[in-house]
Amino acid sequence: MASITKRKRKKGVVYKVEIRLLGHPCLSQTFDRLSDAQRWAEDTEALIRSGGHVSGDIPDDMTFVKALDRYELDVSSLKRPNTKARERTSANQLRENFAGLKLKDITPALVAAFRDKRMQSVGPSTIQKDLALLSHLFTVANAEWALDLKNPVATIRKPAMPDSRLRLLSKDEARHLLEISKKSRNKNLYHYMQLLLHTGMRPSEGASLTWGQIDVDARIIDLTITKTRPRRVPLTIKAIELLLEIMPEPCEKNKFVFLPENCSDIIRRRPNLFFRRAFENAVKKANIEDFHMHDLRHTSASYLLMAGVDLRTLADILGHSTMQMVQRYTHLLDDHKLKAIDRIEQLGR
Repeated sequence: MASITKRKRKKGVVYKVEIRLLGHPCLSQTFDRLSDAQRWAEDTEALIRSGGHVSGDIPDDMTFVKALDRYELDVSSLKRPNTKARERTSANQLRENFAGLKLKDITPALVAAFRDKRMQSVGPSTIQKDLALLSHLFTVANAEWALDLKNPVATIRKPAMPDSRLRLLSKDEARHLLEISKKSRNKNLYHYMQLLLHTGMRPSEGASLTWGQIDVDARIIDLTITKTRPRRVPLTIKAIELLLEIMPEPCEKNKFVFLPENCSDIIRRRPNLFFRRAFENAVKKANIEDFHMHDLRHTSASYLLMAGVDLRTLADILGHSTMQMVQRYTHLLDDHKLKAIDRIEQLGR
């Protein structure tokens, strides 16, 4: 059975998990959050009972399957549900392909063969996720399990990603689409789409908002759980007005802004699914081609940039951890640059 003990330290509270099962050595680990401690305890007990390897001593001849089991337990299990589910899919592919091999026997040639096999059925993005998981497994094995192994992923070619699409709404398209959304059966669709356009948030971030995350007076949304690092998103006056239109009275901080209280676990994991059908119907009725929900974010980012917002500020608003992600919008500034350079057309005449 697993027991969780709350302990106070100088830097705050931690939670120590101890697992004692008959016939197995005692296992323990400490976490900063209770939810992580509970998740690790559940996953570890399940792995022990299924015969998986969880011993603290890592043998040099560890099999690939046992190494992957431990990685999922120690690393993947602590990630957000969506990320954990995605990594489980990659792990299943890797487990199937390298079953029967020892971790130290995985060579670049074998990984390249795996890559080529996967390219016959899935796209470059999926393969890159599979290889990223495999690579990090070897990184963890070297850094934390004291195994002296070469990373077989480091030297092989990665599949090239296709050029990223960038579909934006014109001002007329945006106006028309929003008018259509007002007539949707999903009564929150209009306000949801407007909020994405006025903040540049990811669809899942906007859909999962609670009232406690919104500071109307400061015009800020506090995003503590995001794809990258936590950030604070500024709100336009229009966005504040939209939120005030649907703000309940009294307003409970833990209530969702858009989602119903009794939404399914699937919707809680992927909140934007609540709007997918209504959004796609609105796009179809508006006769707008090749436009996806995430393109609302691209549209917001592009108009911010064309309005004069610098790239660093744009990256902070969008929550991009690197400048590379916002560089894709810079081609939109070509017309602005031409107008700027024309101002010195008479220079030297």
